[in-house]
Amino acid sequence: MILFSDEAGIKLEPKLGSIWSLKGEQPKVPTNSSWARVNLTGFVDPVRGTIMVNTMVKGNSENFVKQLDLILEANKDKRMITLYVDNAKWHKTNLVKEWVVKNPSFKLEYLPKYAPDVNPIERHWWFLRKHTTQNVLFETWEKCWETIKFHFDNLSPEKIILLCQI
Repeated sequence: MILFSDEAGIKLEPKLGSIWSLKGEQPKVPTNSSWARVNLTGFVDPVRGTIMVNTMVKGNSENFVKQLDLILEANKDKRMITLYVDNAKWHKTNLVKEWVVKNPSFKLEYLPKYAPDVNPIERHWWFLRKHTTQNVLFETWEKCWETIKFHFDNLSPEKIILLCQI
């Protein structure tokens, strides 16, 4: 099994983008000046068309290892899992290396530096922002996470595979 992973953050504040309005009218997008955000970790299988997205408090090696445990548990029937990640510092710590040694059915590979275009999950983050969270003000962290979950829960395997294509 081959998976690609990445982290992303979705702010509760609207990310402004193109929006339709009547000619001569200025569109209005509400805001409340919050710095809050939902931190995400995603794992996509571009062959089977599956995606798993979880929240985490922040990007660090402890939280990354917790996500690796979830992936291993969800795929315990797989003989080998190869996970491709970017070069974030928390992907290369001793804690992560020790976890990989303790889990021989798991292989961690690093994508080229500064090359997000080769990571299929990046296109899923773009699609989430473009079609679900752009120009939206979320009143609470829970409402934002609920919207994100709904987005990913309603992607078909065919759509997941399509978005993974380079």
